[in-house]
Amino acid sequence: MRSQFIVCFTLLFVLQSCSVLTNKQAQSDDRPNSDTPHKITTTPANTTATPQTQANTNKSDTQVEEGQFSSEVLYTLLTAEIAGSRQQYGITLKQYIKAANMTGDIGIIARATRLAQYFRNPDQTINMGNLWLTKKPDSIEANTIVASAFVDKRQPLKALDHAESILVLLSEEKSTQSQIEPRQPSIKQRAAILETIANFSRTLDLDTRNTLVQRYHKLDELYPTLSPVKVGLSVLYAANKNMEKAFAIVRKAIAQDTNYLPAVIQEISLFNTNRQYDEALVRLKRQLEKTPNNARIRLLYARTLAQTDIKAAFDEFTILSNNAPKNLDIKFSKAIIALELRKLDDAKQAFIELLNSNYRPNTINYYLGNLAELNKETQAAIDYYLAVNSGNDFVAANTQAARLMADSNKLSDAQVHLQALRTRSPNFRAEFFNTEADILEEQGQIQNAINVLNVAINEYPDNINLRYTRSSLYEKTDRLSLMENDLLHALSLEPENAAILNALGYFLTNRTDRHQEAYMLIKKAIDINPKDSAILDSMGWVLFKLGRIEEAIPYLRQAFKQFPDPEIASHLGEALWVDGKQQEALDIWKKNLEENPDDTQIPAVMRRFNVQP
Repeated sequence: MRSQFIVCFTLLFVLQSCSVLTNKQAQSDDRPNSDTPHKITTTPANTTATPQTQANTNKSDTQVEEGQFSSEVLYTLLTAEIAGSRQQYGITLKQYIKAANMTGDIGIIARATRLAQYFRNPDQTINMGNLWLTKKPDSIEANTIVASAFVDKRQPLKALDHAESILVLLSEEKSTQSQIEPRQPSIKQRAAILETIANFSRTLDLDTRNTLVQRYHKLDELYPTLSPVKVGLSVLYAANKNMEKAFAIVRKAIAQDTNYLPAVIQEISLFNTNRQYDEALVRLKRQLEKTPNNARIRLLYARTLAQTDIKAAFDEFTILSNNAPKNLDIKFSKAIIALELRKLDDAKQAFIELLNSNYRPNTINYYLGNLAELNKETQAAIDYYLAVNSGNDFVAANTQAARLMADSNKLSDAQVHLQALRTRSPNFRAEFFNTEADILEEQGQIQNAINVLNVAINEYPDNINLRYTRSSLYEKTDRLSLMENDLLHALSLEPENAAILNALGYFLTNRTDRHQEAYMLIKKAIDINPKDSAILDSMGWVLFKLGRIEEAIPYLRQAFKQFPDPEIASHLGEALWVDGKQQEALDIWKKNLEENPDDTQIPAVMRRFNVQP
């Protein structure tokens, strides 16, 4: 007990004795922010009350003049210190916020703001940051932190309000730039928040982006030589699909300062967005000649290479990984490319190392499952897939695990697994119903698949995917009226769904004589999605059925060019045969049969025309 008292007394003494130093620090609160909240430094001053303090009737009993802390405040700060040493950072932040509100001390307020930012609490960051700004409105750091917090909250217009304040402060500071310490951030570095706001706004609604564009243009007029404004504006124009303006503006930034790396990277990103990979690589090589050791540019170069020369990209990622063995993002990229190149040993080694480092374990387990499948290690693949318990790959991994179980004569295990998933993951319940039906169909149990879907649709009557799957099973069992009912119900829910329009139109083309009705449905589908190979095939086929063969052939040719599968080959060959182009039809059929020897559609068509397969 005595030892605890001594520790507390010592800490209180330390807190009191550091007041002079930390108050001086608080007077210059725009110093660079610490990356970690390791030792929490406070800013208390002499605790002796002054007459001015006692006379201040606007403060509560616990509030004192800045720099004069009561025992209650010191105890609050002590609690924060102890919690921080025990890594109880939630308590640390709470106590610092309490102390900040109790004292109004700018040093404590600044520390509370930085802690809130570090602990990713944007609401408290904004609260404390605004309190900081009431004390020191000209703080660039406070404005920057608050702007970043509004970005995290997806409120870019409020973020931009603070960014504009930063620019005003920077322009006032510019006249004394020579007096700023060399280690202080440059004006461009401080204005980089404008690029951050633009980048985080790319996925927001069009109205918000357009408002940002207008405000950035005004800033560009006020600060024509400030490159971050132009880079941000270029990002926004690219998000609005106006690539011409995006290129023009970022090139102005580069012309102003050829060494401004964010502008160079933005131009390269625009090339990549436009799939102008050759131009991007030329620009990257030129930049690498200037800055050969710049890891960011080399990484962008490797990623761009992956679009055009995957082997060269692998070599580049190998260099990057060797230079930065602890950079797990680079190792992950290298592993993905190794998998694409079927360098399975390299990929597996990298994925195992990543898994051992606890790097994105769900994603890594998914890829290790892929690898195990490629190596015919079915049980290992199942185990890896089952280890994926959340994230973007959760449904795909567990679906594939169930399929592998069924293919390994463990259909009941697959069903039990999917049923458990439906209970455990209600957000994906309908998807796992669909998966079970698909697996039952693959195993030849069509009626059981329909039974599963009946249960699912009773629970989710307006789920289009379930309806679509059941309609295809009804067709296979010649329950055509039920098939049509499912598709019509789906279409009533989504009248502009091109896939449903096409499915119903193709069904009417193939299984009924309602060809004009089918044509209207497929025509609507192709207007919505004119490049889809399945819809192009349906349009060609319904035109053929309507006797409009010359119109049909171009659609069928385009569909076959995009996706040369046996069904489209059979349709195109039949149309060509009837149009008098028998040799071309034969060539298409025979070549497709060589590539798909198990197909039954093409031989059936050939026999109808008395041609031997």
